Amino acid sequence: MNIKSLILGSAAALVAGGAAQAADLPVAEPVDYVKVCDAYGAGYFFLPGTDTCLKISGYVRTEARFSDGASHGVAGSTRTNDKFNLWARGQVNFDAKEETELGTLASRVRIEGEHNGDIKIAKAWLSLGGFYAGYLSSGGIVDYVGDMYGGDYDLGDLDVAQMGYNMAFGNGVTATLGIANTQHLILDDGTSPKVSDFYAGQALPTLVARLKVDQAWGSVSVGGIVSQARYANADIDNDVAYSVAAGGIFNLDMLSAGSNFALNGFYTKGAMAWNGINDDKVMRDATIAGTDADLNELYGVSASLKYAFADNLWTVISGGYAEYDDQGAANDFDQWTASAELSYKPVKNLKVIAGVQYTDRDFETASTTADYDSWEGKLRLQRDF
Repeated sequence: MNIKSLILGSAAALVAGGAAQAADLPVAEPVDYVKVCDAYGAGYFFLPGTDTCLKISGYVRTEARFSDGASHGVAGSTRTNDKFNLWARGQVNFDAKEETELGTLASRVRIEGEHNGDIKIAKAWLSLGGFYAGYLSSGGIVDYVGDMYGGDYDLGDLDVAQMGYNMAFGNGVTATLGIANTQHLILDDGTSPKVSDFYAGQALPTLVARLKVDQAWGSVSVGGIVSQARYANADIDNDVAYSVAAGGIFNLDMLSAGSNFALNGFYTKGAMAWNGINDDKVMRDATIAGTDADLNELYGVSASLKYAFADNLWTVISGGYAEYDDQGAANDFDQWTASAELSYKPVKNLKVIAGVQYTDRDFETASTTADYDSWEGKLRLQRDF
């Protein structure tokens, strides 16, 4: 055997041995690419290896704000008030859905963070069919009148831990019935009061109810909440606090596609935190004198008109009136607000909004708090995804 034959034989043996070893190696599984899930609308995809569809959405928002600096009990601006401020926020939503034998199993987690480092779980809830539970907006009433302004005169624009059931009766008629954690508004006198300073611990949940009708012409809703006012002083009898509201949004397609008119109103007795006007500087749920407690009252009405010049350009004009009745006559006031906004979408998923709002609050003669009025302007940039 010559050298050439020896080399060729050795090479053949190595190749044969390598092929045998390669046959013993594990075979890589095919790549399971992300698949689109179109059962729940755009943006959902299947989590690999599951039947769960996930959607990630949110926005990045920044605002330039200007205010004349007027605030509670301040008739005009002072040098200590910030007149101008730049502000930013980010929001991310994770929506997961899948079908089960009991209906659609869904959940949402919303994370929000502001430029000052305040990051929080803004919503966290799950639902199965009509049942829902978690931390989410309460089953309230109409709460839309504008993109930036006009939301103070409503009921239900409040995130709270709760559980309940949404019932669909057909033809756009739905009803919501649930329970939630009780929400209290405590007078902020500069000493950072706690709930225990005014109320005892929660003994009963708040009842939440709503009836809503959705049709081609718009929607109308009626509903409310009922809470227990359980005072820290055991000598004071418990009260029943409540808030009721009604409202609707009516499409005005005869003017232009996307135009609408909104109207809503509410009445509250001792449940101030459930409404947009929940000013803890001058308002409180009840007035206490010794062992007597009287629930304070608040009511408000608002209206707005949205006119769409085009799909990407619209304006909203809104106004509202509210009156607060303090049983101690310490901070009775009436308030009215007017606002105007102009929104423009120069490209898809980018919105530019310019708005201005005027607020006037007048206190009764018996109050020691000064009247005030204030102007505020905003320029908002928001990128949705």
